[in-house]
Amino acid sequence: MNSKANKFLNFKNMVVLITGSNGIIGKELCKLYLDLGADVFGIDNKKNSLKNINYTHFVGDVSDEKFIIKKLAYIIKKKSKINVILNSAAISIFTHFEKRTKKEILKTLDVNLIGTLNVIKSYVKIHSQKKLKSCRIVNFGSIYGIKSPDFRIYGKNDRFNSEIYGASKASIIQMTKYFGVMYIKKNIFINCISPGGTISEKNKISKEFYKKYSSRTPINRMATPKDLFTAIIYLTNSETKYTVGQNIIVDGGMTAW
Repeated sequence: MNSKANKFLNFKNMVVLITGSNGIIGKELCKLYLDLGADVFGIDNKKNSLKNINYTHFVGDVSDEKFIIKKLAYIIKKKSKINVILNSAAISIFTHFEKRTKKEILKTLDVNLIGTLNVIKSYVKIHSQKKLKSCRIVNFGSIYGIKSPDFRIYGKNDRFNSEIYGASKASIIQMTKYFGVMYIKKNIFINCISPGGTISEKNKISKEFYKKYSSRTPINRMATPKDLFTAIIYLTNSETKYTVGQNIIVDGGMTAW
């Protein structure tokens, strides 16, 4: 492999911040960037069992702006930079829409939308103050920020994807375009990835739902976190210099059908 090709997978000495670092996708992203040689910082409202000399975990809520500012300042003070930020923190709710409470709606928006906004806003401020060189931010949307779920595939005991989750993800996709255009002049590249249904051993679903969901994708299966890796590496690579404000859909072709 020549030196130019090596650059695409070389994250050595880079500093990566991952929110939702204890989640299904977030935890695998932590492992990925550690394997690629980066120093990784994680934020989640739960502890993380990941043990690595190059990993630092913060327990806290992304919707708490003061907490985010404090942790960003800590990382910058220690490392003098943040090369990559992955905003993967998200929650959903599964109560029936007609019984949905205002508290549930606001909590979803707080974490998914306000949390992402807090990280971007706080980073941009410190980026300007410290005159940092560059950063690549990837927000996490969802196919359900683009389309409605197919309610025919859900059984009685399956967890329906909520309307407020989809609304929050649609907002993130639009916010990515807005801030991507606004902050590229500061050499901050902001893009978005929208996964399809993603599973791991920890989020058990019924065999019937898996079969029905898979039948809606040309690839005929659901995603795993590793299916997102190549798109995320592309968006966070220092050699990617002409992609701004974009939303890359990784869904096995579901939205193309």
